[in-house]
Amino acid sequence: MNVIESRIYRLLASLKTAIFLLSFIAASSIFGTVIRQRADIDEYLSLYSESTYRIIHFLGFDDAYRSPWFIAAIVLFAINLTLCTMGRLKLFLKKGNIPAILPDEKALAAMKMHFFAETAIDGPAISSLKRGYKTIHEEEGGVVLEKGAIARYGVYMIHTSILIILAGSLMGLIFGYKGFIILNKGETKSNMTIRGGNKEIPLGFAVRCRDFKVSFYPGGQPKDYVTSIEIIENDRAVLEKNIRVNDPLNYKGTYLYQSSYGTVPSFTFNIGGDEVILRERDTYEKDGLIFIVVRFANAVHDFGPGVQLAYLDEEEPKTVWFLKNVERLKERNIKGIDIRLENIAEDFYTGLEASRDPGVWIVWTGFASILLGLYINFFIYYRKVYIRKTPDGIIVAGHAFRNHYAFREEFEKLKKRVLSQ
Repeated sequence: MNVIESRIYRLLASLKTAIFLLSFIAASSIFGTVIRQRADIDEYLSLYSESTYRIIHFLGFDDAYRSPWFIAAIVLFAINLTLCTMGRLKLFLKKGNIPAILPDEKALAAMKMHFFAETAIDGPAISSLKRGYKTIHEEEGGVVLEKGAIARYGVYMIHTSILIILAGSLMGLIFGYKGFIILNKGETKSNMTIRGGNKEIPLGFAVRCRDFKVSFYPGGQPKDYVTSIEIIENDRAVLEKNIRVNDPLNYKGTYLYQSSYGTVPSFTFNIGGDEVILRERDTYEKDGLIFIVVRFANAVHDFGPGVQLAYLDEEEPKTVWFLKNVERLKERNIKGIDIRLENIAEDFYTGLEASRDPGVWIVWTGFASILLGLYINFFIYYRKVYIRKTPDGIIVAGHAFRNHYAFREEFEKLKKRVLSQ
């Protein structure tokens, strides 16, 4: 490793770098919490000035957790933690290869916890003392015992767990998605719209709204709203479920949550004797007649609600209004076909949030592992017990690498067990 590589390694593995990266990630998370993420431009402009929004968008604060600099900080922190763990583990393994040594009588007598006993080193008292301990060194003059050796690996399990959580989080950020689906009753969609834009991505299956129901409290607040969903694959229904708030549908790792609802106007037309129900932006095409429902207005020049249609008349685009409350403007003849507006109604639509996070189980595994590592690190402690033969019997000494109070109680029990036999 040359000088430059050595400096880069020390920088990436340093504690100062870890503190800086953690502080940077924490500050970024604050921005990601305070500033609404992946919202529409209109929503940002209603909260901030245009210049402020430009700064937020340029710095990526409107999608902080998926921004390149946030992902780079996570990756650098993972590299830093890996190098620190490997360096510490290397020293630990190096020390672990050193054979256990049985100190002499003087050194054992200098330990805070020790006692003498007039018993043979191969007697029943020592056999009783060995229960629950592992013998790591034995010689003619004595033996070295240990217990709780797994406690030395607790910190490495915690570090590894953090890396697992980071890996799962990055997988979710890079390969996961979150968006929404707006469905009218009877409508089927196979794409979802990503929040914060008009980009659509395929779900991999189709979602059909079989029904939507909403109930209200006497005061008018929504009490409950339920969407009856049908999952369609290969032109056949494979799953049906009623989705409520906090009761999502999970299909092939994609969750569909009941998120919102609203109303949309529907227009009932009589077209050449056929009753047809259309909504805004819908297209009608039959017997050479093609038109589009352009827009709806609650009040058209104080004449009440109306709907505007657009059609082609000899390649010339034209528009025409149908007014619900004006009898002579409820019916028109377009290209020789009588069209009459029969009714304007308000229909409910359902808003579903669709999300997929392929890294969620990796994250849960990391959290389970980190809990185990914390338990090992804080509730299990490593200790050694030394037994050496003396002219008058034996000397027993011990020490713990932490949790000395608990080991003192344990050592007193060992002492009573030996001296009572």
